[in-house]
Amino acid sequence: MSKTRKNSGITYSLYKRPTSAKHRLFYIKFWDEDKVNFLTRSSKTEDEKEAHAEAGRILGEEDLKALALQKRIERSKEQQEKRRLEAELKALQGTEADRIAGLSVNEALKIFWDPEHSPYLQDLKDAGRPLSNHYINENKRNIIKYLSKYGPFNSIKMKDISFAFIDEFFRHARHNGLSRYTINSILNTMRAPCTWISARGAMPQISFKGITLPEKKARERGLITPQELEKILALETAPVWFTRDTNEARIDTKPRPRLPNSKKNKGDPPLIGLREKLAIVIGALTGMRLGEIRALRWKDVDLEQGIISVSATWADEDKRLKQPKAGSSRNVVISASLEKMLIEARKTAQELGAANDESFVLFNPADPRKPISETTIKRAWNRILRAIGISEEEQKKRNLVFHGLRHFYATRLVDSGLEPQEAAKLTGHRILATLGRYSNHIQKETLQKARNILDKTLYNE
Repeated sequence: MSKTRKNSGITYSLYKRPTSAKHRLFYIKFWDEDKVNFLTRSSKTEDEKEAHAEAGRILGEEDLKALALQKRIERSKEQQEKRRLEAELKALQGTEADRIAGLSVNEALKIFWDPEHSPYLQDLKDAGRPLSNHYINENKRNIIKYLSKYGPFNSIKMKDISFAFIDEFFRHARHNGLSRYTINSILNTMRAPCTWISARGAMPQISFKGITLPEKKARERGLITPQELEKILALETAPVWFTRDTNEARIDTKPRPRLPNSKKNKGDPPLIGLREKLAIVIGALTGMRLGEIRALRWKDVDLEQGIISVSATWADEDKRLKQPKAGSSRNVVISASLEKMLIEARKTAQELGAANDESFVLFNPADPRKPISETTIKRAWNRILRAIGISEEEQKKRNLVFHGLRHFYATRLVDSGLEPQEAAKLTGHRILATLGRYSNHIQKETLQKARNILDKTLYNE
C-alpha cells in the first residue's frame, strides 16, 4: 500500500524492498511537480506508520524542492529552460550568503574557502585583489586538520553560531596545546566568513576580540658570526659536471657514486654547488628573503653599478613571480665578495646558455625556466654549516636558520653605523619601513655606506 502527501509541490510514495530473506524495509520515493522521481531513501523500518513519519521528517527538515530543481537543471537540454530553472533555484535558495549561512559551520567554511564555489574569493578576484593560493590553502588545511574534527561545528548551522561556541572551540584548541601562531591562523579562517556573511545580514555579527591567545613564545633566530661567513666564502665549489648517459652539463651538486647492493656511500661529502653557496652568500650580504633570492634574474643584477634590484618574489603555490612582501621593492648593494661570486656565476650561466635577461640567477637545472627550489637551498644551508664545522646539535642550540641571514645583514648594517631608517630601505623590513617620515628613495651615499660596511665586516678594515 502506498500513500502520497503534497508539500510545496513535492510528493512521495512508499514501497517495500527485500533486504534479506527475512526482512523487507519500506523505501521512500520522492517526486517533483512533473511526477519525476528525483530521490529515493530507505526508511530503515518495516513499519508503514514509521516509514510515513520518516518521510514527513525529511519533507519538513530538508530542502527537497531545491534538490528537485537541481536534478531538473541537470536533465534539461535546452539552454533557455536551464536558465529559467537556475533563476528559480537561486530565488528559492535566497542570496549566496543565506545559502552558506544555512549550512553547518564546517560545510560553510569549506565552500567559503573553495575557489571554485566561494562568492567571497570570486569577488576579490573580480576586483583585481585575488588572495594567494598559499593563503587559501592554509585556510583549507585549518578546516581539515582542526575545525572539521570539532564535533559541534558539524551540526551547528553557520547562522546559529555565537561567540560562546567559537570561544569554546578555541578553549579546546589551547587545551590541546596549539601554538599562538596556529590559533591565530584558525581565527582568520573563521573571522573572514563570519564578517562576510554578517555584513550581508545572513547571520549576527560576531566579535573575535574576546578570544584568548596563548602566550607568545617566539624564539629569537641565531646569527652566524662574520668569521663563519668568511669560512663560507672560502668553501670550494663543485665545477660544472656532465651526466654519464646524455653528456648534459649540470651545475647542481654531483651525487656520490652508487655502491653495489644498494649500500649507502658514506664517503667524503660532495663539494657544495656554486648555486647553493651563492644563495647563502646573497642572503647574508643583501638581506634578501628566500623567495626574493629565488626570483632574482640577470636583468636585476647591475654589476657595473654594483646594484641588485629586488623587484619580485617567487611563490611556489602560484608557480609565478609576484610583488615582494609588503611592497618592499628596493635596491641593495653588491659588496666586493658578492660581486666576485656573481661574476663567476654569470660566466657559468653563459657556458650553459642560461644568462639572458629573463634567466634566473639561481636556476633549476631540471627546468631552467624555473628557479632553484626552496628545498635545495635549505638543504644546502645545513650542508654548508656542517662544512664549516657547525654540527647539527650546535645549529639547533643556536637556532641557525636560513632566514637568520637576513637578520645578520640588518644587524651588521645598524651595528656598524648605518641609521635604522637607512637600513630599513635596504632590507625592506616592514616595522622600520612604516616609520613613514623617510623617503623610499635610497641615496647614493646610503648605498656606498652600506657597501663599505659589508666589506669591512669581512676584511676587518
